[in-house]
Amino acid sequence: MNKLDPQLATKPTDQLVVEDLHLQYGDNPILKGVSMTLNPGEVVALLGASGSGKTTLLRSVAGLEQPSRGKISIGQAVLYDSEAGVDMAVEKRNLGLVFQSYALWPHRSVFDNVAYSLRLRGIAVSEIGQRVDQALTNLGLGALAKRLPHQLSGGQQQRVAIARALVYNPPVVLMDEPLSNLDAKLREEARAWLRELIVRLGLSALVVTHDQTEAMAMSDKILLLNFGKIEQQGTPEDMYNQPQTQFTAEFMGSNNHLPGKVTQVVDGRALLEGEGWQLWGAVRGALKIGDAATGIIRLERTRIADGDGDNRLRTEVVTGMFLGDRKEQLFKLGALRLRCYGHLPAGSRASFIELPPDDLWIFANEAG
Repeated sequence: MNKLDPQLATKPTDQLVVEDLHLQYGDNPILKGVSMTLNPGEVVALLGASGSGKTTLLRSVAGLEQPSRGKISIGQAVLYDSEAGVDMAVEKRNLGLVFQSYALWPHRSVFDNVAYSLRLRGIAVSEIGQRVDQALTNLGLGALAKRLPHQLSGGQQQRVAIARALVYNPPVVLMDEPLSNLDAKLREEARAWLRELIVRLGLSALVVTHDQTEAMAMSDKILLLNFGKIEQQGTPEDMYNQPQTQFTAEFMGSNNHLPGKVTQVVDGRALLEGEGWQLWGAVRGALKIGDAATGIIRLERTRIADGDGDNRLRTEVVTGMFLGDRKEQLFKLGALRLRCYGHLPAGSRASFIELPPDDLWIFANEAG
C-alpha cells in the first residue's frame, strides 16, 4: 500500500446526526421525518428505489436542498436547524462531495481539478502541491496528473472525483451513486477498491445507491428508504437475514414469492396454502388464521430435492439459465413461477424443490 499523508489518514471524530428531517416540493412531501446517525469512521448506505428520498436526504445534508423542518449537525457544528433558523451555506459545511456525473472541469488537468477546492480555501501553494500529489498517489493516479478528463477512462475519472473530495480531509464524504457511470465489470471491481479505500483511510461516508448488492458490499450500515421514511436500518447482515417488513425482504436479495392464505399458526410458524400446495414458514409480524399472506424465500435457500417430503413441491421444469458460476432453474406450479440455483439431469421434465420452513418468511398482506 502507498504511504498515506497523515492529513488524509486522520480518522474523523465527529458524528453526523439528522433529526426529524422533513422536505417537500410544493404539496409533495419527499422526506417525512427522517432521523439517522453516521458515526465516526462509519459508512452508511442510503438504499431505496427511485423516488424514495435517498438523494434528497444526501443533498439536504450537503446544503443543496432546503428542508422544511428538522436538524442536521456534525459534532458541535449545526448545519441546519429549522427552529433556530440556521442554514449553513454549502461551502461552509466542509463536506466532501462525489457526484454521479463526477462534475470534473473538462479544460482543467487532473491536478488542477483536485487542487481546486484547496485553492478556494486559500491554502498555500506549496501545501496544495504536496496534498494533491499525495491524494493522487493514494488513489493510483500519480502518473496522470497532467492529463485532461477526456483522456481518462471512466474508472479513472471516478477516482479523480474522489481524490478531489478527500484532499482537504472533510469530516464526512457524501457520495451520490458514485459507481453508476461504470460498466458492470468495472463497477464490480470499483466497489471492492472503494471499500478498501474507505477502510484504509478510516472515512466517514454517506453513500446513495439503488443497488442492494453495492450497498451491502460497501457499507457498515444500511438505511432503506421507502417513500420518504426509513423502512428499516441495520448492518448488511441484519437487513438481508432479518428483514422486519415485507418491503425489506423483497428489496434485499433475489426471492421467490408465494401468495396464499394462512390456515394454521403454531409456535411462530404458519401454514400457507395456495392452489394445489401448502407450506410451513416462519411468521413475520402479526398473522392469524384466514389472513391473505405472502411467503418469501431467497433463491439460494430454495433447494432442488431428490423426492417428495416435508415442505417440498412437485413442479414442472420450464428452463435453465447458465450464469457462469452457477445455473438457475425456472419451475412452474400452476400459476406460480419459482426459481432455484442448481443442476438438473439433462431432459428433466419435473422436479421436487424444497423450501425450508425457517427460510420461508410469511408476511401478512397489507390492507388496500
